[in-house]
Amino acid sequence: MYGFVNFALEELVLRNFGDEIWIKIKKDAGVELEGHFMIRVVYDDNITYSLVVAASKILNLPANSILELFGQFFFEFCVESGYDKILSLLGSTTKIFLENLDALHDHLSTIYPGMNAPSFRCTEKSDGRFILHYYSDRPGLEFIVIGLVKTVALKLHKTEVECKIIKSKGEEGCDHVQFEIIEKNELVDKKEKNVDKKVHAPLSMDNKKVMSPKSFCNAFPFHVIFDRNMKIIQYGTSIGRLIPELKNINCRLTDIFTIIRPHINLEFQQIYSQIMSVFVLARKNDPYAKSKNLTEENCTRFKGQMVYLPEKQLILFQCSPAIMSLEDLFNRGMKISDIPLHDANRDLILLNENWEEQWKCTQKLEILTEKLKKALNELELEKKKTENLLYSVLPPSIAQQLKQNKPVMPARFEQVSLMFCGIQDFGNICAKYSNDSQHIVNLLNTVFTKFDEKITKYPEIYKVETVGDKYMAVCGLPEKVDFHTKHLCLAALDIMDCVSEIQYKQEKIVITIGINCGEIVTGVIGKRMPRFCLFGDTVNLTSRCESTGIKGRINLSEFAYENLIKPDYFDPSFNLEYRGDVQMKGKPRPIKMWLLSRKMNRFNNENIYECPFSAKFSKFKLSDF
Repeated sequence: MYGFVNFALEELVLRNFGDEIWIKIKKDAGVELEGHFMIRVVYDDNITYSLVVAASKILNLPANSILELFGQFFFEFCVESGYDKILSLLGSTTKIFLENLDALHDHLSTIYPGMNAPSFRCTEKSDGRFILHYYSDRPGLEFIVIGLVKTVALKLHKTEVECKIIKSKGEEGCDHVQFEIIEKNELVDKKEKNVDKKVHAPLSMDNKKVMSPKSFCNAFPFHVIFDRNMKIIQYGTSIGRLIPELKNINCRLTDIFTIIRPHINLEFQQIYSQIMSVFVLARKNDPYAKSKNLTEENCTRFKGQMVYLPEKQLILFQCSPAIMSLEDLFNRGMKISDIPLHDANRDLILLNENWEEQWKCTQKLEILTEKLKKALNELELEKKKTENLLYSVLPPSIAQQLKQNKPVMPARFEQVSLMFCGIQDFGNICAKYSNDSQHIVNLLNTVFTKFDEKITKYPEIYKVETVGDKYMAVCGLPEKVDFHTKHLCLAALDIMDCVSEIQYKQEKIVITIGINCGEIVTGVIGKRMPRFCLFGDTVNLTSRCESTGIKGRINLSEFAYENLIKPDYFDPSFNLEYRGDVQMKGKPRPIKMWLLSRKMNRFNNENIYECPFSAKFSKFKLSDF
């Protein structure tokens, strides 16, 4: 079926249950579809059935309830899609609306070529109720009709109806589904009901013939008149030329045609009972269909109305050939002149040539629009990846300025905290695996990935870069951060704790961390591959703190220590130990250094101490008491 139905089902779920539920339904149904269903594209019916089954499972609702809900929503969706006027004018009552629904489907088949729409017809009951006969090649969808009928009655005719299935397809040999429809509160004026009882007599005329049969056949070239025995009494000139079999004596309507709409037998009484319906007849043994090996559905069709002639008890089938294009007209051996000037189909065939091109363009446009949406989503995804990559190389505020083509001016920060972290004896490890460079790369990747996981928990900290075995991070720039030293020291303790978790080919990893505070100047260097660089004596001193520090410990300069002992920077997990004075290269005096570790107590210590009484009590047995 066309994607219009699937798109309506998608909208029903999205509006009432949300995006996540629709994604789950598609996944459970095995429907691999990016974006939305396209309205003018034909999809396999199994997709619709699979979606309904999946929706029933995910929403925990019976499939019949979902179909009835869809029937209610489908009417509203059609109204939103621009069919509001044609639906409101289709009939003054629910019964008349349903009787004319086939005409609407026949019209839509010109918009959606190959549309296999259901068929409806109504029959009266003696108590005022009526039976709706529903014909469809798609089984199991009859509950959509129940939802649709109730909504049409309520929205268009301000009437509540009860609609129930009284006979299913296959029951007692029935080839369709039958519904009984009862109006609960009829608001139709009694005068309106009795309109058909009033007979409007024509203007008085003399008894002489106004038009001869020959003139009538020329004026209405596509018509057939038949009697109660279905014997053809008269036919138009064009239909007679197109179907030579009509000239045979005692030719019957059933010999020439099969009925497509409505779904009734081609019998006089049944035709009379559906006299207000649109009739579509197809030619039997169509030479064109046979020559092209086409199915019966592609035989020449004639669409029109049946008119009862009470004077002679005959029925007139006034029709037009259901021709959609000039090519179709040519293939079926017809000419434009065969169609009378008063028949609107003559203009429609000519206009349809342009319409077919517009249809193809619209269909291509819808497909291209969907592809464009998909490409746009992929572009947005790639854009986010690019932005994330840019933000991992540069601070977000700096990256934003570069994206906007704004110059990034050098900046001076009076107080920030800087950390250097290095792997002990990394030179020896490189020498050990000099013939296996991949081992060194994998080792660094394992260690630094673990560091990144710990740093990510602190949004105030920015990872500057990694050079060789050195890992560099800073806190307090480019945005000012309160208690920057405290945040960096907490991250350093987490990094030191995670080292024991790192296992890479039985290689024991020991790291040394140096932390310092002071003034730093920053700037973005380069255009092709811009880098956010830090300059100043603070950077050099931090590097010396790490390189001259005690291996496997966190080494703090006296400037970092002075910050940590401030009340606002205090953290109960900090344990500070004075190391002593250390002479640093390029410094006129030794720098006082401190060691930072995590303070442990008996409540948060990972080591579980044995109860002093456990040994004593273990000597006794329960029977001893």
